[in-house]
Formats: sequence, C-alpha cells, structure tokens
Amino acid sequence: MKIAISRLPKNQWWENGIIGYKDNPVMKDGAIPNQDLLFKERTNLINTIKHNKIDVIEFPFPRELEKTKFGHDFVFIRDTFISDLNGKVLLLRFSQKNREAESKIIAGYLERFNYKISELPNNNNVFAEGGEFYFCPKDRLLFSGANRNSIKGAEEVASFLNVDELIIIETKAFHLDTVFTTVLDKNGNLCAIIVCKELISKKSFDRLNKFANETHKKIFNIPSHDAIGLNKNIGSLAVNNLSAPALLISSNSFSDPELIKELNNMNIKLEISPVSQFQLSGGSIHCLTNEL
Repeated sequence: MKIAISRLPKNQWWENGIIGYKDNPVMKDGAIPNQDLLFKERTNLINTIKHNKIDVIEFPFPRELEKTKFGHDFVFIRDTFISDLNGKVLLLRFSQKNREAESKIIAGYLERFNYKISELPNNNNVFAEGGEFYFCPKDRLLFSGANRNSIKGAEEVASFLNVDELIIIETKAFHLDTVFTTVLDKNGNLCAIIVCKELISKKSFDRLNKFANETHKKIFNIPSHDAIGLNKNIGSLAVNNLSAPALLISSNSFSDPELIKELNNMNIKLEISPVSQFQLSGGSIHCLTNEL
C-alpha cells in the first residue's frame, strides 16, 4: 500500500486565519495554526505511517493555490480522488465548488506517477468527495455518505471500483469519516465497523446491523465525542483515522477502554499521531491521507 500526502504550502498555512464552513463545526474560523507544531505533527504522522511499513508519496502543494482564498484545503488530499489500489484513480467532483480546481491539479501529479485517470460524468447531479467513502477492496464493498455525495455520485464511484455492494449511510455530518470508520484484519478483510449510532439515521444503523449479522462482522458504537461531536460540543475526531490492514492510525484515542481492548484482542494496532493544528481547519488523519 502507498499513501498520498500533500506537502504544506511555502507560505504559512492559514497565516491570515482559517475560513470556516457553516456545515463543518470543527473548523475554527479565524484561528491561525501554530506553524512549528503543524510541521512537527505532519512529520510525526509521516514517520508513523512509514514505521508501519507503508510507503508515503508526498505531492507538492500547488503554487496556483498558494494565494487563493480556499486553496489550503488541498492538504486534505482525501477528497480529490479515489483509487482502486491497482493503478487506476477516479477524480472526484466537489459539492463545495470553491474546491473544484483541486481535482484538476491532482490529476497532473497522478499522471506523473503513471496512474490511469478516469473522471466522473459531467453532470450536475453527480458529485462525490473522498471523505464520504470507505473502500474495502478484499470484500468488494464500498461505504458511502450521502451529504456531500449525491446518490448518483456514489453509484458512479461504486461502478468505477467494481464493487459487489454499495452501502449508503445517512448522516447530517458533512463527511462520513467524521462518524464512521472501517477496521481491517491483517489480510485486508473487513472485520469490524466503528460508528457513532447517535449521528447516523436509524435506517442506516439498521442497515449496518443487518450487514454485520449476515457477514459476522462486529459493530462498535462510539459516543459523539469520539466523532465530530453534537451541537456545540465538538468531538475529538478519533474515528477519523487511516484504516489499513491490522492498523488504525488516529489523532486521538477512543474514550472507551473496552473498545481499545477489543481491538487489541482482534490484533488491531492502534497508533496515535496528534494533528491538532490540522484539526483547526476541520480535518484529521483520514482527510490528510489517501490510499494509492
């Protein structure tokens, strides 16, 4: 497995203050990240990934986005594309129109590494962002949110990945990865799901429960403070992590010691790599990384 990560801009990241989105309560509008700590946290994250024998590919931060109002979102490289993990990538289309340039820019970088590029149909009803997806290639399964994804967009991504099953999860949270994550065993097979039941629809949780019972997977229900949080009580985003075979890399530990014990019993290694300064802009480890 290879993991893509964006480099930081040459200018200070959000040096004039973060611009918050109304639908992302984690974003600290006007906050200016501590640049020294930001650099240290990014370096530690890369070292943690490499320590677990996963290659890291660093993509340059685009010069053309250095001075744009929203260009610093490029560091959340998860949203721009999704890979079949076999040399093909699909460029995604943002529902947040101010980020549209990012997918076009990333295409050039990916082509230099000889990835075969596909695009979503040019249709106003087709949009998809990477933070809304969890792809389980060994199980031929795709989980998708339906907030910043359209249903048609999710279906197009499922078709590109050639999965056998697409499971839509409804949540008011802006991205699925703020309330949900997959857990993979050492062979890369899905063995468990971690989700905040409180922050997804009853219909979606019932669908997950049915799936788990039929396939003998575990579901771990976490409180909202391990996810994006509820109302004005901002959560830790512990659930927003990089899920790799027998490994979860998170910015914060889950608050329930029993969950951690269960993961240990399943031989899942939980690594903690804080990214507090990135979280000021509303994203965490899943957002900062992307599988290739």
